Amino acid sequence: MAISYESIGQVCITCTNSGVAENAPCKINFSNSISSCLDGNAIHGVVVAARGNLATVAVSGFVTMPYSGTAPTLGFCPIAGAGSGKVKKLDGAREYLVVNVDTAKKTVTFYL
Repeated sequence: MAISYESIGQVCITCTNSGVAENAPCKINFSNSISSCLDGNAIHGVVVAARGNLATVAVSGFVTMPYSGTAPTLGFCPIAGAGSGKVKKLDGAREYLVVNVDTAKKTVTFYL
């Protein structure tokens, strides 16, 4: 049996999309519109599907994202956008509940 957090508690919204790829963190930049999280930006959601100029964005629930830099820590950990579709541990950023860190794959699973 495998452990999975995929889609648990997930709440999604649909927004216009300015080129954010699937599985990338995003931020709300205008009413009903998202853009990519740049280095140090707050994470407002994660794109779970993108088609044309629309995106389905998870704004709540567990997500697994690639990270860069120092590995996030388990428990509540400050996480922000790192650019290039990744997240990073960043002191002073919003704290998220981290339940899994895979240092071999450089991924982190946390609750939005």
